[in-house]
Amino acid sequence: MRPTLSHRKGEARTSPPATLYEAGTSPVLSSASLAAFRAVLAVYIVGMGLMQLSDLGTYVLKFYTIWNWWLLGIYFALAAAASYICVRKEAATAAASTEPAAALAKGSDVKASDAQPLREGTHQLPEKNNGREGPRSPHFPFAMHLRSTLLSRACHALFMMNSSTVIIVDVVCWAVLYPMLAMGEQTPEVQMIIRRLLLSFTSYNQHGLNALFIFTEMFLNRHRLAFHAVGPLGLWSLTYALWAHAWHAKTGKWLYPFLNTSKPWAPGAYFGLYVVHWMAFGIVAMLYQIKVALYRKGFESTSYESSRKAKRQ
Repeated sequence: MRPTLSHRKGEARTSPPATLYEAGTSPVLSSASLAAFRAVLAVYIVGMGLMQLSDLGTYVLKFYTIWNWWLLGIYFALAAAASYICVRKEAATAAASTEPAAALAKGSDVKASDAQPLREGTHQLPEKNNGREGPRSPHFPFAMHLRSTLLSRACHALFMMNSSTVIIVDVVCWAVLYPMLAMGEQTPEVQMIIRRLLLSFTSYNQHGLNALFIFTEMFLNRHRLAFHAVGPLGLWSLTYALWAHAWHAKTGKWLYPFLNTSKPWAPGAYFGLYVVHWMAFGIVAMLYQIKVALYRKGFESTSYESSRKAKRQ
């Protein structure tokens, strides 16, 4: 069990490994719809990345933005695969069951070993369906959904990493990098970076729409907010930092002007990057709080309306 953030005081602060149910299903969409959404984004992101490579060559692969763009594409590809597996398992379960409707209608008959409620953080996020407890997805999560697999764990880790890195990439790009390049020495390389890597359609995707993609995904998926996710996030950024310094050692050039250790403000810049990582994770945590509140309010409203209709009948 790993530490995670708790939404309520006094609750257990442990997080079990992510399951296929969490990685591949949604509380508001069918598994098939979620798989289609993720697959479309995966194709779009990877396709744009390939077009950029074709246009600018491997030169772009040295930048942190490009690393994270491909990381985003990998997440959506793996998440689409997880949803597709859930679709197949749900179809197989429905075909093998002689009375699937009866099993769904009797929520109390579902064994605890065969089902697990959706959890955000460490507490249950209730779901209502016509006044009954149960998920909005077509099939209740059977044991086959509740296995923790390498795919489900990878999806959870990659989602938590991407949800923070998109904030870091976008904020640092437009609040720090672009002003520094625009006001600095206008060498041919700097002008090319501004024109083709910052002020272009591809850049607006990689430094803007990337956040829309991942946060739309956040409000559709079942991934839990886990504090241990800061570990992979830190390792990812540390890996890039080592790469950036290795690049400087080989070429004598800094990939980003704010990484220049010869400047008097370098300690502040590096500390600022450290703080930005924690701020990004904090923003993600707040968005999770909003998500939980919205879902709870929505489910409670649905339950109330269903109860009123039942009384009228």
